[in-house]
Amino acid sequence: MSIEGFDSLMRKLDSLGGSTTKAVAKGVGLAAKKVQGDAKDLAPVDTGQLRNSISTNIEEKDNVIVGKVFTNNDHAAYVEFGTGQRGKASDIESKKEMNISYKEDWTGMAAQPFMYPAMKQNEGYIKDTIKGAIQMEIKKVSK
Repeated sequence: MSIEGFDSLMRKLDSLGGSTTKAVAKGVGLAAKKVQGDAKDLAPVDTGQLRNSISTNIEEKDNVIVGKVFTNNDHAAYVEFGTGQRGKASDIESKKEMNISYKEDWTGMAAQPFMYPAMKQNEGYIKDTIKGAIQMEIKKVSK
C-alpha cells in the first residue's frame, strides 16, 4: 500500500525536527484500531470468543512501522476461509491472493470472511489516517 505524497510529508517533518517515527506509529495505531473494530463487527458470533480475540499490535523494526490486526483463536482461519467442499466453493476475494488448499472429502463449512474485508474496506482510511497523523505532527512542530 502506498500513500501519495508520503515521502514529501516525511521530508518536511524531518526538516522541522519532528518525530517521523512517532507520527507514523500514531497513524498506524489509529488505523489498526479501526480495522480491528470493523473485523469485530464482521466476525460471526456464536459465543463471542472469536470476536473478542481480535487484537492489534504496532511494531517498529529498522525504522519500519507495522500495524497488525490478528486473532490467536485456533479456528479463525477456518471461519475466514471455510473448510472442505463448501470452503473451496466459497467465492471470496482473499482466496485470489493466497494459495489455499482444501480437503474435499467432506462437506465442510462455507467461508465467513471478516479480517480481509475489514482491511480492504479501510484501505483509504488507513492511508488518510497515517497521512493525517504526519500532517498533525508537522503543524505541532512548526508552531
